[in-house]
Amino acid sequence: MTGTGDGDGPRTFVRRRDEGEAYHALGALALRKVTSEEAGGAFEMVERRGDENRVVTPLHVHRSTDELWYVLDGAVELFADGDLLSAGPGDTVFAPRNVPHAFRIAADGTRVLLFVSPGETMFREVGTRVSEATVPADGPDEDELARLDAFVAKSDVELLAPPPFDV
Repeated sequence: MTGTGDGDGPRTFVRRRDEGEAYHALGALALRKVTSEEAGGAFEMVERRGDENRVVTPLHVHRSTDELWYVLDGAVELFADGDLLSAGPGDTVFAPRNVPHAFRIAADGTRVLLFVSPGETMFREVGTRVSEATVPADGPDEDELARLDAFVAKSDVELLAPPPFDV
């Protein structure tokens, strides 16, 4: 990473393609491209890389954060308000706070940018830190699922129902 700044508050920087804190989290790679701390708490941006049906969330709702996905490669699906929305390269999907939704990676080789506002994603607490930006070969293990349960119990996320996708 290269950048400028005086050390007080957010600074300007460039984070390269495979740079950022890397985590294997919930069946995919999570690269923290801009952390909440770096953005002064305003947002967090994470690149997710994964394969079809490796990331499938239950129906859930965030009470205090908005989520936005920008698809770089591959495909994603979002179930919201009873509708199934599909998105591919160059598409943007938005899920405002208090709207129940579920998300899934719908194609192998998917790369998507996730913006959460205000910032702070679960990947640091739930995932496993890795040294290389590689997609995990396995899905979450029992320890990771226990960390997810602990995160949900203390967060603004409410789990509502199993994943609504035909997988």
